[in-house]
Amino acid sequence: MKNKIFILFIVIAMVIFTAVACTREEAPPAPTEIPEETPVPEETPQETPEAREIEYEDGTYTGELEVNEKGWTSVVEIVVEDGKITEVDYDELDEDGNRKSEDEEYNERWEAAAGISAPEAYPQLEQSLIETQDIDAVDAVSGATATTRDFKDVVQQALDQQNQ
Repeated sequence: MKNKIFILFIVIAMVIFTAVACTREEAPPAPTEIPEETPVPEETPQETPEAREIEYEDGTYTGELEVNEKGWTSVVEIVVEDGKITEVDYDELDEDGNRKSEDEEYNERWEAAAGISAPEAYPQLEQSLIETQDIDAVDAVSGATATTRDFKDVVQQALDQQNQ
């Protein structure tokens, strides 16, 4: 008799479990208000970095950062003619004045680790600055993020000489 009651209890529990598990889940209530879309202001050509007209004072400007944690010093020379950046020479120097772009061993290790080296990254950064004429519009070079940061810092330092 006890077995029959136990089996009956198990069957009833299974029927309840199955009924509960198979019921459809109710959808969440629909929102009562439809939020208004926030209008996105249209950018005017003067607001986009590519369209900003920056006029520089003609001359040759140089910048040099402090020695970084790897022992390199970022240096740049920028030539401005007719209000535009026409030449950029960026490199990093060791304590003996050797250029990182000419250090074959260092560049082989850099390329193996990041897929790029100084002789490839530096010209990309220099050309980007000449094309955009705006250090804020220069994009990071993949595999050379720290170098891009140093490049922007030293270029800004050099261009700040115009205000002195």
